[in-house]
Amino acid sequence: MKQVASRTLLLAALAFSGAFATHAYAEGAAAVAEPTDEQLAAVVKQALDADPELKALDLKVSSKKGEVTIEGQMNEDQQMFKAGQIAEQVPGVKFVINKMEQKG
Repeated sequence: MKQVASRTLLLAALAFSGAFATHAYAEGAAAVAEPTDEQLAAVVKQALDADPELKALDLKVSSKKGEVTIEGQMNEDQQMFKAGQIAEQVPGVKFVINKMEQKG
């Protein structure tokens, strides 16, 4: 009987600690605020400008509810692909709309 009580106590302690950890994690996650559209656009622009080839294109970046739009002129299709990949890696970006156009 004593062994059953010990197991029950152990299971209750484990369940409580798991619930506490989940609650603490959720509170910590809630404390991290999502960036504003302006902040997100600025971070994406900074990430794009960190690449010398893309910086030379002086791309325009805007954001609305986590959807980032990249506009500007490119010399080759690979630059469009690269800009999209870089933007997708920025935390907070939910979707990338790439409106880059070939210089003509």
